[in-house]
Amino acid sequence: MRAAVLQGYGEPLELTELPDPIAGPGEVVVDIRACGVCGSDLFLQKGGFDSTLPIIPGHEAAGVVSSLGPGVDTVVIGQPVALYYIDHCGACRICRSGRVNMCLGVRRMGVEFSGAFAERVAIPARSVIPVTEHDDPAAVAVLTDAVATPYHALVQRAGARPGETVVVFGIGGIGANAVQLAAHLGCRVIAVSRSDASLELARRMGAEAAIRTGPGIAQQVQDAAGPGGPDIIIQTVGSAEVFAQAVASAGIGCRVVAVGATLDPFPVNAMDLIWKEAGLTGSRGFTPQDIRDVLDLHRDGAITTDHLVRNRRPLDQVNEALDDLRAGRVVRSVISFGSGW
Repeated sequence: MRAAVLQGYGEPLELTELPDPIAGPGEVVVDIRACGVCGSDLFLQKGGFDSTLPIIPGHEAAGVVSSLGPGVDTVVIGQPVALYYIDHCGACRICRSGRVNMCLGVRRMGVEFSGAFAERVAIPARSVIPVTEHDDPAAVAVLTDAVATPYHALVQRAGARPGETVVVFGIGGIGANAVQLAAHLGCRVIAVSRSDASLELARRMGAEAAIRTGPGIAQQVQDAAGPGGPDIIIQTVGSAEVFAQAVASAGIGCRVVAVGATLDPFPVNAMDLIWKEAGLTGSRGFTPQDIRDVLDLHRDGAITTDHLVRNRRPLDQVNEALDDLRAGRVVRSVISFGSGW
């Protein structure tokens, strides 16, 4: 099979011929039909996840089950599936509580084991989610992360309620979907970005107000939110400076949710939290149920993936797709392996 391999941090991916994976006990092999190119892939490429190299990146994927390992009876060959990239044991106390994204033995496809920038991948059967032949593979792929991640942040971590004011910092592949999901949930949405094009996208996704980041951004956010400030802030930018701005923008009782990843520390004034009874929390990925929920929303026409799937490239252009994302020319690209299932 063909695969794009990261041999060293800071290097481009290398297109390589590798043996086809074989499904072990409890595993399936999936023929990949589409895989989204995500900011986490850039983070991995520069060494942010401390993977063991070489590794095949790619974690936002959909495909067709092509073989079954011993003991698998939950899916059949030929079944279209979404891939849940977080391998979880299902038995530890965290998994038993339903938070399988936080499994004590967590392993991630495209980080700790081979990912979906490849024609095929072997993955635990518990990590595939059946979809229908009527679903678009590219849409399914991006729904598994670009949409499920902000859904988890808004619904599971922030507990967003109709009528609340939600501020989204950063309008990329995650932030744009945080905007449309918050609008769908009946929230009033304020978008913050340094890019005029991103702010226009946020308006199309349902933002009532769009603010260009700059000096005094915290006061601008609070003024736009109105008395008491925002109820929820979703911070999707991998920047310590923006994290500090998000905390400073918090309103009374505000839930500030960290989604964007950075290795750099940022200052937090305790009084910014205490005086407002505000909270700062993290949101890590999503669960299989989050994926099922956003698949249903997409099928119902409540949310769109058009802005995520219009830029499609073949596997041999994966480095160009990464460059497009790095330069901000796209909010997402999709590596496509043919059309349809």
